[in-house]
Amino acid sequence: MFITYIREKSMAFRFLIALAAVVMFAAPVRAELLVNKIAAVVNGEIVTLYDLKQLAIPELKKAGVLDPKYAESPKVKSILNTVLEKVVAEKLFLQDAERRGVTVEESEIENELRKMAQQRGMTLEKAKEQIVNEGLTVEGVKERVKVSIIRQRLLGMMVGRKVVITKEEIQRFYEEHKAEFEADGKVEVSLLIFDPVADVTEVRNELSAGKISFEEAVQKYSVGPGKEQGGYLGELGVKDVSPKMLAAVQEMKNGSVSDVVSLGSSKALIKLHSRTKGSLRSLDEVAQEIEAKLRAPRLEASFKEYAEKLRNNAVVDVRL
Repeated sequence: MFITYIREKSMAFRFLIALAAVVMFAAPVRAELLVNKIAAVVNGEIVTLYDLKQLAIPELKKAGVLDPKYAESPKVKSILNTVLEKVVAEKLFLQDAERRGVTVEESEIENELRKMAQQRGMTLEKAKEQIVNEGLTVEGVKERVKVSIIRQRLLGMMVGRKVVITKEEIQRFYEEHKAEFEADGKVEVSLLIFDPVADVTEVRNELSAGKISFEEAVQKYSVGPGKEQGGYLGELGVKDVSPKMLAAVQEMKNGSVSDVVSLGSSKALIKLHSRTKGSLRSLDEVAQEIEAKLRAPRLEASFKEYAEKLRNNAVVDVRL
């Protein structure tokens, strides 16, 4: 879970983490009662209620409504509807990819898995063992990787050429985010990740008033890494810290605690122990990296427009 809060990895890697979470947090589901129930039909392709509930487990867990006693609650129904919209969108772009002849070779999937393994300091064989140990199947993970690759190709085909990043934009981003491009900079931090239902303002006020230490607050309220160590994450290289966390500690003094920040989908507090500035990489060295950062959200926006067109031209029968 540590990597989830600290640094965003490749899309395929995030799929692996999400899939691991599905198994980790899965509650018993009476598959025999759900497998034949239909949640939606997308251009003739069926989405079962059982599959939908399995995909929704991480969100149900996060909202605290995973227990079967909440099955008929408005919150659960809302989450299922949200997840179903994502499933329908995925079905539509996979169907469109098939129509356009977009394919993925087995060797490409294996190469992506190998990259994912290297990011975790493993061989491919060891990563496959861990996938099985986490209750997943290698074929299941491969399928998610395949979907990720297809999605990226559709992005390139349908919207990639519409997104242009200028040299001026790259230069401006570089000047405004130089801290992200320190070759050997380091930060030493502790982290408090809040439960979604926690009163974050009240906890921050307690800290400000000196009623509780940061370490005590972590042990009492955190659902994040290093809880027993007061949330201490150690000394991290700047390149291993998410831009949001780096921005939060940029103007902080050693020993101070940040305001409430959003890290991924969670609210958090950061305590800065120390920050060491490193040498700055040149603009030429990081230009492609910056271009990718700037391009990603624009691609997503264009992809949403493309997805909406697919939906408008599709026959979708939702039966929830």
